[in-house]
Amino acid sequence: MREAARRLDRGFLIVIDYGHEAAELFSAAHASGTLRTFQHHTTAPGGRAWLDDPGSCDITAHVDLTGLTRAAQDEGLLKLAALDQTYFLLGLAWPAAWRAKADDAVAALRRRLAAKTLLLPGGMGSSHKVLIFGKGVGTPPLRCASFGGRLT
Repeated sequence: MREAARRLDRGFLIVIDYGHEAAELFSAAHASGTLRTFQHHTTAPGGRAWLDDPGSCDITAHVDLTGLTRAAQDEGLLKLAALDQTYFLLGLAWPAAWRAKADDAVAALRRRLAAKTLLLPGGMGSSHKVLIFGKGVGTPPLRCASFGGRLT
């Protein structure tokens, strides 16, 4: 974050990732940590230890959004928005793009199901957070943040 902020002269920096504010991330709810493994877009089977089969699955952990924001602000960025991915995409009126007619009904259904995966609260829609920072741009109204700061 620090390096990206230093390289940005003027503009926006958007971060989309799994994460929580520090108070939540370091609370008893996450006492065992947030490290997870995924294989083929699902949680790795059988609660497998993350080093049992190196290279066969993706390893992820939640980001400390408080620390990330602090680092950005220390480097001169202004936090313009913090919200769940659901509200970010809805604010962009993004669903209109996947509702558009398609010549192929199967392709249209796949597009809608893919969008549902990204939007669904309780899934990627709320597990993925969006932070928007600006530098030298003031505090413009952001269509993507029209739902305000909505983090769950």
